[in-house]
Amino acid sequence: MAFKKLMVYGIVTLAMFFWSMTYIWYKVVFEALPPISVMTFRLFFSSVFLFVFSYLIKKLQFPSQKDFYWLLVLSLFQPFLYFLAESYGVSMVSPTIAAVIISTIPMFTPFMAFLFYGHRISVFNVFGILVSFLGVLMVVLGRELHFEGSVTGILLLVGAVGAALGYSVIIVKLANKYSSFTIISWQNLFGACCFLPLFFIFDWNHVSIQDIDRRILLNLIYLAFFGSSLAYVFFTYAIKNIGITKASLFTNTIPVFTAAFAFFIFGETIPVFKIVGIGVLLVGLFIGQSRWNFNGNTIR
Repeated sequence: MAFKKLMVYGIVTLAMFFWSMTYIWYKVVFEALPPISVMTFRLFFSSVFLFVFSYLIKKLQFPSQKDFYWLLVLSLFQPFLYFLAESYGVSMVSPTIAAVIISTIPMFTPFMAFLFYGHRISVFNVFGILVSFLGVLMVVLGRELHFEGSVTGILLLVGAVGAALGYSVIIVKLANKYSSFTIISWQNLFGACCFLPLFFIFDWNHVSIQDIDRRILLNLIYLAFFGSSLAYVFFTYAIKNIGITKASLFTNTIPVFTAAFAFFIFGETIPVFKIVGIGVLLVGLFIGQSRWNFNGNTIR
């Protein structure tokens, strides 16, 4: 049992590692492709891989009619609305700021649990949110207390957080009924179908195959294989085994990973003030979830 739990923790940490890298891969593919094209190709590649692989390993299930409805709603929140807001947001701000804003998702989860599942909101949740918000302000505003990036980009990323919260409510309904491969396969297929009309309307006449060189193609494949396939399968597997609360705690590591990657790959400087801000954010997120009960599991 201890070995299995350790394995789950390792798998969910690997998912966070992949998601952290997506902010780096985004920056590369945006050099040649607009966000809608990136998401369409990313989800199409991911869907093909997941359906073929899931079928071969006999993990692909056909959901009931009722659950097909929930899968459609799930896909609307994420990947469609989430990726639409996130990809445009990432194109306007630095990878570190994007990762910090996205990492605030767990601190709002208690309110979603209260609204949809009737779970109690504790003083720890409120205090943790306030502390985390201070950390976000430190990173986004900097020592000079002004926005370091596009306000529109930041608002889009906040919208992505909202979409992720809607996703977290619905995924709990499905995670105990279907395999991780089944959920993510259908989710990404429906997501690709949502993006396809936007691609033909806005990007079809602006995308040139000649602009997609080997470097761009590789990073697009990384987004599809690691970011949209393995990371989501791993995270859903973790939800099934340790619950949404404990799994969400690991997203607190995303801004740390991303800040390190941005420094080594892009040479993005990380002032001490921002490092302290990331630390404050992580402390606040931990406090906010330290005594929250979800599905009978208490984190202490």
